[in-house]
Amino acid sequence: MVFQILLTLFALFAIIKTIGQYRRSQVSKYWLVVFTLLWAAVVLVTAIPHLSDMLAGYVGIGRGADLILYCAVVVLTYAVYRSIVRDQKLSAEMTSLVRAVAINQAQAPETEKNI
Repeated sequence: MVFQILLTLFALFAIIKTIGQYRRSQVSKYWLVVFTLLWAAVVLVTAIPHLSDMLAGYVGIGRGADLILYCAVVVLTYAVYRSIVRDQKLSAEMTSLVRAVAINQAQAPETEKNI
Protein backbone atom coordinates (compact mmCIF):
# COMPACT_ATOMS: atom_id res chain seq x y z
CA MET A 1 0.00 0.00 0.00
CA VAL A 2 2.81 2.45 0.86
CA PHE A 3 4.60 1.60 -2.39
CA GLN A 4 1.42 2.21 -4.40
CA ILE A 5 0.98 5.64 -2.83
CA LEU A 6 4.62 6.59 -3.38
CA LEU A 7 4.62 5.37 -6.98
CA THR A 8 1.38 7.21 -7.72
CA LEU A 9 2.74 10.42 -6.21
CA PHE A 10 5.95 10.08 -8.19
CA ALA A 11 4.02 9.48 -11.43
CA LEU A 12 1.85 12.54 -10.80
CA PHE A 13 4.99 14.57 -10.06
CA ALA A 14 6.52 13.34 -13.34
CA ILE A 15 3.40 14.34 -15.28
CA ILE A 16 3.44 17.82 -13.72
CA LYS A 17 7.16 18.21 -14.52
CA THR A 18 6.59 17.10 -18.12
CA ILE A 19 3.76 19.60 -18.55
CA GLY A 20 5.99 22.33 -17.10
CA GLN A 21 8.80 21.42 -19.50
CA TYR A 22 6.36 21.53 -22.41
CA ARG A 23 5.16 25.00 -21.38
CA ARG A 24 8.80 26.18 -21.28
CA SER A 25 9.34 24.61 -24.74
CA GLN A 26 11.90 22.15 -23.36
CA VAL A 27 10.02 19.14 -24.78
CA SER A 28 7.86 18.81 -27.88
CA LYS A 29 4.16 18.02 -27.92
CA TYR A 30 5.06 14.48 -29.03
CA TRP A 31 7.14 13.84 -25.89
CA LEU A 32 4.49 15.49 -23.71
CA VAL A 33 1.93 12.97 -24.98
CA VAL A 34 4.32 10.00 -24.79
CA PHE A 35 5.46 10.64 -21.22
CA THR A 36 2.00 11.64 -19.99
CA LEU A 37 0.59 8.36 -21.36
CA LEU A 38 3.48 6.41 -19.84
CA TRP A 39 3.00 7.89 -16.37
CA ALA A 40 -0.79 7.60 -16.65
CA ALA A 41 -0.29 3.88 -17.38
CA VAL A 42 1.92 3.62 -14.29
CA VAL A 43 -0.85 5.20 -12.19
CA LEU A 44 -3.46 2.88 -13.74
CA VAL A 45 -1.42 -0.29 -13.15
CA THR A 46 -0.57 0.89 -9.64
CA ALA A 47 -4.24 1.51 -8.84
CA ILE A 48 -5.42 -1.75 -10.47
CA PRO A 49 -2.54 -4.24 -10.09
CA HIS A 50 -4.47 -7.15 -11.65
CA LEU A 51 -4.75 -5.18 -14.90
CA SER A 52 -1.16 -6.01 -15.80
CA ASP A 53 -1.85 -9.71 -15.14
CA MET A 54 -4.85 -9.57 -17.50
CA LEU A 55 -2.79 -7.86 -20.21
CA ALA A 56 0.00 -10.40 -19.74
CA GLY A 57 -2.49 -13.24 -20.16
CA TYR A 58 -3.68 -11.78 -23.48
CA VAL A 59 -0.15 -11.83 -24.91
CA GLY A 60 0.78 -15.22 -23.46
CA ILE A 61 3.00 -14.14 -20.56
CA GLY A 62 2.39 -15.65 -17.12
CA ARG A 63 2.61 -12.61 -14.84
CA GLY A 64 1.98 -8.89 -15.25
CA ALA A 65 5.28 -8.08 -13.59
CA ASP A 66 7.09 -10.11 -16.26
CA LEU A 67 5.24 -8.24 -19.02
CA ILE A 68 6.24 -4.90 -17.52
CA LEU A 69 9.86 -6.04 -17.16
CA TYR A 70 10.03 -7.32 -20.75
CA CYS A 71 8.55 -4.09 -22.09
CA ALA A 72 10.97 -2.01 -20.01
CA VAL A 73 13.98 -3.97 -21.28
CA VAL A 74 12.87 -3.55 -24.90
CA VAL A 75 12.16 0.17 -24.53
CA LEU A 76 15.42 0.87 -22.67
CA THR A 77 17.45 -1.15 -25.19
CA TYR A 78 15.90 0.83 -28.03
CA ALA A 79 16.56 4.11 -26.19
CA VAL A 80 20.23 3.19 -25.73
CA TYR A 81 20.48 2.26 -29.41
CA ARG A 82 18.93 5.58 -30.51
CA SER A 83 21.27 7.43 -28.14
CA ILE A 84 24.32 5.71 -29.61
CA VAL A 85 23.19 6.48 -33.17
CA ARG A 86 22.55 10.14 -32.27
CA ASP A 87 25.94 10.38 -30.55
CA GLN A 88 27.75 9.00 -33.59
CA LYS A 89 25.87 11.39 -35.90
CA LEU A 90 26.71 14.38 -33.71
CA SER A 91 30.34 13.30 -33.53
CA ALA A 92 30.59 13.06 -37.32
CA GLU A 93 28.90 16.46 -37.73
CA MET A 94 31.23 18.04 -35.18
CA THR A 95 34.31 16.59 -36.91
CA SER A 96 33.10 17.93 -40.25
CA LEU A 97 32.41 21.35 -38.75
CA VAL A 98 35.81 21.56 -37.03
CA ARG A 99 37.54 20.63 -40.28
CA ALA A 100 35.61 23.30 -42.20
CA VAL A 101 36.44 25.97 -39.61
CA ALA A 102 40.09 24.94 -39.57
CA ILE A 103 40.30 25.19 -43.37
CA ASN A 104 38.52 28.56 -43.42
CA GLN A 105 40.76 30.02 -40.73
CA ALA A 106 43.99 28.57 -42.00
CA GLN A 107 46.74 31.09 -42.49
CA ALA A 108 49.60 30.85 -44.87
CA PRO A 109 52.87 30.26 -43.05
CA GLU A 110 55.08 33.29 -42.75
CA THR A 111 58.01 33.20 -45.11
CA GLU A 112 61.40 33.09 -43.53
CA LYS A 113 63.30 36.34 -43.69
CA ASN A 114 66.77 35.98 -45.01
CA ILE A 115 69.30 37.85 -42.92
